[in-house]
Amino acid sequence: MNEVEDRSFGDLIKEVVEPGHCTVCGTCVAVCPYHALTLRGESFRRLDLDELEVTRNTYKSIEDLCQRCGFCYYNCPELWFNLEKAEGKAFGAVAKDELGHFREAVMAQATDRRILDNAQCGGAATALLKYMLEYELVDAAVTVASTERTGWKPQPTVIVNSRDLLKTQKTKYTPAATVMGVKSALYEWVRSRVAFVATPCQVRGIWTADTSPKGYTRMLNSTELIIGSFCYGTYPYNDLFRKLLVGKHKIYPSSISKIDLDTEKMRVYANSELKLEIHRSQLRRFLRKSCENCHDFTNRLADVSVGGVGSPEKWTTVLIRTERGKRIFEDAEKEGYLRTESLPDQALEDVRSLARLKHEEGATS
Repeated sequence: MNEVEDRSFGDLIKEVVEPGHCTVCGTCVAVCPYHALTLRGESFRRLDLDELEVTRNTYKSIEDLCQRCGFCYYNCPELWFNLEKAEGKAFGAVAKDELGHFREAVMAQATDRRILDNAQCGGAATALLKYMLEYELVDAAVTVASTERTGWKPQPTVIVNSRDLLKTQKTKYTPAATVMGVKSALYEWVRSRVAFVATPCQVRGIWTADTSPKGYTRMLNSTELIIGSFCYGTYPYNDLFRKLLVGKHKIYPSSISKIDLDTEKMRVYANSELKLEIHRSQLRRFLRKSCENCHDFTNRLADVSVGGVGSPEKWTTVLIRTERGKRIFEDAEKEGYLRTESLPDQALEDVRSLARLKHEEGATS
């Protein structure tokens, strides 16, 4: 697609949502100037119709508010994201390595014991956010959190005080429309300098502003740092939690303290006690269809990419990609928020192997 045509939400439904390509990144909701869209669970609804999930027969109620501006359509990363343009602007060229461009690869660990003890891996992302908020490099951090009521279901969350960061820790493995959090930070919280923690599809949503002929640039221009998580796919909340964990294994979300999902197994813990261990292949049938089309494991357009692959327990693997990412990361370490060690060559090769696999096959295993 090269020319801007008269497209709107109805076209987005037909070309992205109905075929199962929607990643629930939340970009279309965030850019809608008429506030016609929001998300209920993992589908669209009208703001004033809380229980109405959008189907082929009901999306007309949304179009009643639609003025056919086309922002939702032309900012959808599934339609308009262009890796060559984005990496060209960020790094000067598309990377030949499946890891993407990076300046340095390290293992990192938060020095704050509360962050480290509550972390999925080493708490590096949370430590970076804490440093940026406390040194006023940003006035908001956008990430996800889940409440006791929602039980591990991720909700886009705006953090303005570092003491609230603990509730955003631990990987959720189910989709969240995190780009909506950037909109909330800018317009509801009236913040202008944002740190953004997101999966590859959500980062592509932000970057689509620069690759689309009708891109909404304010969100990308307002991000002071993008922390991208490694990702090998997400699973619908109802399937992973309600059907598998509750329905089959009688493990309730409110009792879960941590979920680990590596290249081989998923492990579910309650109060640090292992409650379930199953092979990753048993989750294959739950993988979201949209994830099968994603080929980015290490979050190539982030300033700093983080994940657990390659590092020992209680450490985070970090790929420092951009100059601003390098500066902020090094300053956080200098001020005592992080400690680092060199990432062994074999550990980096382990990350590269997974990146290559997803690059070639998508999230199909």
